Amino acid sequence: MKTLFVKDIRQLWRTFRLPALLLSGLFFAILDPIGARYMPQIMEQLLRGAEGITIIMPELGPADALISYFGNVAQMGAFIVILTAMGAVAREREQGVSAWLLTRPVGRLPYLYSKYAAYSVGVLLTMASGTLLAALYTTSLLGVPPLVPTIWGAVFMFLYLELILIVALSASALLRSQIAAGGVTLVFLIMLWLPQLFLDQSDVGKYMPYRLSSQIGSLLKGNIGAADFLPALPAAIILGIVAQAVASLSFRRAEL
Repeated sequence: MKTLFVKDIRQLWRTFRLPALLLSGLFFAILDPIGARYMPQIMEQLLRGAEGITIIMPELGPADALISYFGNVAQMGAFIVILTAMGAVAREREQGVSAWLLTRPVGRLPYLYSKYAAYSVGVLLTMASGTLLAALYTTSLLGVPPLVPTIWGAVFMFLYLELILIVALSASALLRSQIAAGGVTLVFLIMLWLPQLFLDQSDVGKYMPYRLSSQIGSLLKGNIGAADFLPALPAAIILGIVAQAVASLSFRRAEL
């Protein structure tokens, strides 16, 4: 397992998947504090000379910059995770790498679980480095952001992205095509957010996994605490376990 994990980490780096994850997090970490700091001036310049149009932009603070950062990670970061992970197993099966590797003394489940571990490390590094840079850059431009809510926000965003990652890797193990695996995961992402249209204001809504990312803004504003995220965790954990279990059972019996 350790040898497979090291191999997968090296492969993530050499195929530019890990750098792509890291760079996406760092990109938003730099872009969003700049946007929060200079957006009023940018809008003022764009509307200069326009008659009859008056837009009053409120001054944005440190929390606003981090809300924008986490929002971009939840949206664009989720798509990048899917693009990165959808070929983890399916692409190796297409190329015959899985069949060649599993003729060695390597079990199918260690092979699969090594993928989960390596990609999870990539997502963890992305969230840790991106959030740290966003917090530091926000401090230099706008002031010190709320420390504890920022840390909790990074934790819950990681758990949200981890769920998407598990589904993407599971789909990659279930299906022979990486395009199909990506499509299935995108459908899951849509279904994950669909309940927000109907249940967000109800008591049932607080148990939905999408709240792991959707409520981070309220957390940073001080309107809710970290404990308000706990009801959404069981559903997210159950979905992840089910996806991983189905993929494991299917991969053990699949023809490579």
